[in-house]
Amino acid sequence: MGIFASYVTRIVPLPMDDPHTVTIQKLSGKALAAARQARIAASLDLIRSLGDAAGAFRSELTAGGDGAAAITADGDDDGRPDLSRKYDRSTVLVKGVTAWTYTEPLTPDRLDDLDDQAADYLFRAILELTLPPGAVEKKTAT
Repeated sequence: MGIFASYVTRIVPLPMDDPHTVTIQKLSGKALAAARQARIAASLDLIRSLGDAAGAFRSELTAGGDGAAAITADGDDDGRPDLSRKYDRSTVLVKGVTAWTYTEPLTPDRLDDLDDQAADYLFRAILELTLPPGAVEKKTAT
């Protein structure tokens, strides 16, 4: 594998559009940080747009209201955190998709044009390649 993320690739079949495939690569540290930062920026923009409603909701959460469980329940059924909530999908796709079998050229605009099912499928595949199960626990255990 080596230390270079771009050397770690996988050809992913698209079950929703057989026989097409997409080649994905592991995200570099810089690309992963960019995806995380883009997600944080989008979250902050949403909070700003909510204005007073966000403040009222935060007060309810602080007081232990009904919304607390929905916000803090951030894991999958197996108890691991859902890392897909932490990264911007568009950034992950642009940085992680390197080739495909379609005749259309691979561009950021084409990736933005993917339907939700295909975009989510590839997004998760890239994150699984970049952050395999157990990676979070291994980093915190050392």
